[in-house]
Amino acid sequence: VAHWQPTVVAGISRVMPSEPEVALVLTAEQWVENFHRHCTDHGGARVRQVLVDPALVLDELYDVLVVSHRWPGLTHALVDAVHTHGRTVLGVFDPDEPASRAYLSRLAVDGVLAADAPMPSFVEAIAANVPSDGERVRRSSAERTEPAPARGGATVIVVGGPAGSGKTELAIALGASLAERGEPTVVIDADETTPALAPRLGLPIEPSLRTAVDAVEHDLGNLDELPVAVPGVRFRALGGLANVAAWPQIGPQQLQAVLDRLAQRHRFVVVDTGPCLEDLTANARERYGQSRAAVRSADVLVAAAIGSPVGVTRLLDWVAGVHGLGVARPIHVVVNRAPSDAFRRRELTEELCRGFEPASVSFVPGDRRVEAAGWDGTTTTHGPFRNAVDALAARVVPVARASRRRRARRHSSPSRVTWSA
Repeated sequence: VAHWQPTVVAGISRVMPSEPEVALVLTAEQWVENFHRHCTDHGGARVRQVLVDPALVLDELYDVLVVSHRWPGLTHALVDAVHTHGRTVLGVFDPDEPASRAYLSRLAVDGVLAADAPMPSFVEAIAANVPSDGERVRRSSAERTEPAPARGGATVIVVGGPAGSGKTELAIALGASLAERGEPTVVIDADETTPALAPRLGLPIEPSLRTAVDAVEHDLGNLDELPVAVPGVRFRALGGLANVAAWPQIGPQQLQAVLDRLAQRHRFVVVDTGPCLEDLTANARERYGQSRAAVRSADVLVAAAIGSPVGVTRLLDWVAGVHGLGVARPIHVVVNRAPSDAFRRRELTEELCRGFEPASVSFVPGDRRVEAAGWDGTTTTHGPFRNAVDALAARVVPVARASRRRRARRHSSPSRVTWSA
């Protein structure tokens, strides 16, 4: 009979048995059945969850994930996600396939074991890989503190803000403006709440961000061929989720992997992200994890707001979410449908600066061409809106710097606010 002991996991007290708790991935291999039966009959470890779907890998609390190298869901991103939640991975390889052990090592699993090992050896390997409480806390906090990786000469520009602020239209126009410099540019829809890039541009729902994840993690297709050419402009686009209910299919680590790969192939990567940054993790699924990962990956942030006191208040809430992630990147504010008189513009600017220190504030007036382009599925090529976005692009990535490789990531906001009409 297991002796129950209290323990603390990532600051949360719970009661757990002295036997390690295991999530066992179900594959058509004899060792899986033998191990499950051994734990039931002899103890030594408790199988808390039997998994088939990778999306459910974090639904239960457990200590060690036991998985075969043959499971299609076993990827770098999944191992990283398990580690982020303070758990470990024991990989089981086929001794008749020498490459299988090396494959598990490349995935950075915590331990490996031959499938023909005796069952007591499985129990011993699991016990040896149970993370300590300190390791759980360290790993669970890694997502909040780890900086985004360097990407050579690419610049990742993340466009965010509250819902209805015009951020998707802004991301499209910004991508078009940057692409006119003759540099490879891609615009990505990473909004897991209201993905709108593909329908806005009249693009097919596939290929999509989900397709890109499959290409990066499972070599299913060529990532270079997935972003779709947009008629009339020079940038390429990659649509988001075809169904918002499918958000658990793409985790933050998977999005990060796609962004890193695209940044190796493009000079500018413009990401349209979601309006919510709260950590509403439910059953260990990271709700809004894509948006948080996109913000963390940014070199520069562009925040959209509606030109009203309420619009600015909602933007400040979004900026507070950015700062809550520990992200210190320049934030350029774009006030859409801005009032025309200077007094109200100055009031909005002062309210913004009371909340944080923006890198710049741009006021974009209402423009009928934007609405017309939305109906036609095209981009806005001229007019007040496009002129303002072109000026914004010059501030976000100055033209003089666009032709040379970025030498270092900027980690702090400029001390001077530039605002323009």
